[in-house]
Amino acid sequence: MTAKSNPPDAWFAKAEADLQAAELLLNAANPLLDIVCYHAQQCAEKYLKGYLVARGIPFKFVHELTYLTQLCAEQKPEFTEIIDIASELQDYATGVRYPDDELDEPTLQEAQRALTCAKEIRAFVRQRV
Repeated sequence: MTAKSNPPDAWFAKAEADLQAAELLLNAANPLLDIVCYHAQQCAEKYLKGYLVARGIPFKFVHELTYLTQLCAEQKPEFTEIIDIASELQDYATGVRYPDDELDEPTLQEAQRALTCAKEIRAFVRQRV
């Protein structure tokens, strides 16, 4: 993927939509916790990709937040500060989207934590763009 595919603001707009979806689903009468976690992961992923696009750094189209964060850190070492937060969200990219007998459904606390992680990555990236 080259960094010229979409402007950073397009990535950030999609990330904001994911964040809004996660918040709405978390606050619903019957919260959809797995989908909250998925949208939280997607928000973080799109913010990281938007940062990479803004800096002209090519990346593979993957859902691996640790990989994306490490790419960001190669350009700006302080991104290592959020690698653990990114890692927390990593499995929500695919793990919650498909039936899996080995994975438990996220709890309310896990969904809330996923949303918090997404917001932390969002704030971190926004301060650096």
